[in-house]
Formats: sequence, structure tokens, C-alpha cells
Amino acid sequence: MHDSLSLGSLSALAHLVTLVSAGFSAGAAGSESLGDASQLERGRDLHGLEFDVDLNTLLIANLGIAITDSVLPLFSLDVELAQGGSGPLDNVAAGAAYALTVNIDGSDYQVLFDTGSSDLFLAKHNFVCEDADGAPVEQYQCPLRAGPEAFSQGTIEDQLFNISYGDGSFATGDFGYGTVSYGGITVSRQQYALVNTAYWPHGNNFTSGIIGFAFPNNTAAYYTNPTRNDHGNVPYNPWLFSAIDDGDIVPAQFTVGLYRRGKNDTNGSPGGFLALGGAPQPASLPYTGVWASSPIVPNTNADLGRLGDYLYYSFHPDGFTVNGEYIEWKPPTQKNIGPVPSVVDSGTPVSQLPLDVIEAIIRTFDPVPFPNPFANFWYFPPCNATPPEISFRIGGKDFAINPRDVLLDDALGENPDDGSCLLGFQPLFTSPDDPHPPTPIFGANFIRNAVVVHDLENLQLIFGGVDWN
Repeated sequence: MHDSLSLGSLSALAHLVTLVSAGFSAGAAGSESLGDASQLERGRDLHGLEFDVDLNTLLIANLGIAITDSVLPLFSLDVELAQGGSGPLDNVAAGAAYALTVNIDGSDYQVLFDTGSSDLFLAKHNFVCEDADGAPVEQYQCPLRAGPEAFSQGTIEDQLFNISYGDGSFATGDFGYGTVSYGGITVSRQQYALVNTAYWPHGNNFTSGIIGFAFPNNTAAYYTNPTRNDHGNVPYNPWLFSAIDDGDIVPAQFTVGLYRRGKNDTNGSPGGFLALGGAPQPASLPYTGVWASSPIVPNTNADLGRLGDYLYYSFHPDGFTVNGEYIEWKPPTQKNIGPVPSVVDSGTPVSQLPLDVIEAIIRTFDPVPFPNPFANFWYFPPCNATPPEISFRIGGKDFAINPRDVLLDDALGENPDDGSCLLGFQPLFTSPDDPHPPTPIFGANFIRNAVVVHDLENLQLIFGGVDWN
């Protein structure tokens, strides 16, 4: 989820998503398996062909990926809106978002897990929640849950936290220090933010904030004295990078894998994982045998931050295929700079891509859907429509997308009032004269089809195809 990329995706989902899913996972990280070993023992491709574990082991080794046992499993659990959950990573909104549990100064808090932002922030225990008109509302009416009372190791007096999103939501507050633990790793003096004021209309009544895993240069920290903000935000080490610098995540790699919530999933069903220090054992996952790498692209947009800084997990796709027709990737172009890279982001529920990609997808439907003017001009084909076969080519390899991630059904994307379902790929709108067009985003529905190894040792993204069916 990006602050400066003006997504607004959560607002478009708000009238469709019923936030009644959360997750529960038991046990400590380090030696856990990913759910039922009999279910995940062997990988199969989309045609049901079994792949040799040794093959995937070889491919992983050739790409420089370490094998780690520090794998934090994600499980689905049905709960009511006002209830919480415990465990290292939780599934929220039937797969629309994912959350994990951090421990701050001895207390556990649920926060959204987001590879598209950098800060760890939580609502302060007495924060002010506002409505769309800026009027305060009672905390029990606010979908953002209260967090810690204060910083245990002091406030940073000359910095403030300020973040806003394309749907109009925002959060402001202070920075300070505390002891932050996750997955058996403790950072004894970690900078994070406590929110004093927020407009958070599309929260989930479950999480208290967000933990970002993006780069230090992408923080939402600013000096209280505006004359010191000559270069924009104030970089600092978020939790992930503090843990890496402390030598607690070696090598500097983490892997994200997201499951889709099955139509008949029960409490305790596997829901995803976050692996620290590499990727899980190949025998643990249904890999398809398709692997590719792509360099992480530094920032080329002066509106987003300093040129040349690493901000997001950005890359350049090769192209895409719709019903067997391959189309070369045509990214938006920044004037005098060049093509805009794409971003892979666990915090964005649906992917937002260039218009030519979306047009190639929607014209395969019969009838062709029209954009909904009351929902960001997004597309909602009939749920009983047959979605096209889609794959994305990255690093010369094609990653197929499951039909349920092309046309999102059930609690995530179905509108029971008219039988329409949310298209998992939505358009980025830009004008030809826009000097800094919006960034294409590969969201959670893409990640459910390809685990993503974030290799900070070599500044590359490594994608591994998976088939959870």
C-alpha cells in the first residue's frame, strides 16, 4: 500500500469486502512447517504435473536464494469484527489484506503487513479518530484499534509522522523508540510512530496500524521544522533493516507467499507465510518450477523522492499473455526520464496496471464490462463470466494467474446485489502530458500466484510460480 502513489484501492473495495476474516497461527518461528505437510509436500503446475523437489532446489540455489527454517505460517480463522487474533501473521478480509502480530515493549499488537511502505506505526491509546468532515468520532466507532500508551524509550522531538492515501485517509503523529519483536527477532531500540490523529474509514476493527517492509528512504518521517525538509522525508532504519543491520536476518532476504482463501476453507486453513533469511524448504510449497529474477529498480521520479534512492520493490516486466496472445509490456513514460517501473506490493489487494493491459483482459469477456463510475471507474464483470487465461512474463519466464485471482469472488470481490465480481486487474488512469504518471502495481492477487523473494543482498526480486489448487 503506497501513500504517494494515490491508489485508493481500499475505498473501491469497501462496499464489497466484509471484514470478517482474520488469522490465527500458533507456535514460535524457526522450526514450523507450513500447515499440513501432506497437502504441501509436492509442487504441481497448473496442469497437475508433479515437479521434482530436487529441480526446484537446484533452481533456487542457482538464483542465490538461501533456505531458511525461520518461516512464519499464516492461517485463516473466522472471527467477528470486534475480535482479534494472535499469531505471527493473520489473514484479513478474506485475502484482501494480511496482518501480523508485533510485540512492542512486552505487549502484542496486530498490524497490517505491507511491502509497499516502510514505517511501523500504530494508533496511540488515546488517538483522535476523525470522520470525512474532520469531526472527531468515538474510538469504538473507528475501524482503527488503539495501540500503546507511549514510547518506552522516549519521543523524537524534532520529527513527525505524516502519511496520506489516495482514498483520503491519513494518519499523523510522533516518532519515538521502543523494543520491537517479531518472529523471534528483537530490535532493542527501534524507531516507530504513534498516531495522534487519523481518518481511517476502511480499517478492519482488527489492526492498530501498519508495519512496512520497504526501504529506509521511503519513510513518512519529516522534521518538525519545515526548513530542514529540503530533501523531503527523513530516512531511518525501519524494523526489517534494523534486524538486518544487527545480523539477525542472514542473508538479507525475505520471502512472501500469500494463499487465497478457498470457498470451503475452515478455521485453521493455511493462509500464507513470511520467511526471514531466505525461502522455505522447496518440499514445503507447491512450486510450479517457474523461477525468474529481476533487478530492483531505484527511484526515477523526483516527485516520489530522491533520484537514485531505493524506495519500493520496483522492477520492469517483459510483457503479458491473454488467451495465448503475447503482448510486450508498454509502461507509462516519464518525460525526459524513461519508462516507469512497476512495484510488487503485498498491501494492495488488486493489481493496478497500464490501460492497454486491462483493455486486453476486459475485451475477452462476453459481454464486455463497462467501468463503474461509482467505484473509481473499475471493472466488475458478472461472477458467472469465464475469465481469460492470463500470465505475466518477468525475467523471460511466464507466471500464470489462477482464474480466481483474475475475477475475485466470495467475500473479497463479489457483490451479492447484482451478481458482479471485482476484476483483479484494474487500470491506471493517466494523461499523455503527465510528466510523472502513476506507478503500475502488482498486488496481493498476483503474489498469490508467485512467491516473491526480496533479495536485499543482491538488490533483486526473485519470483517463484506456485499453484495452491
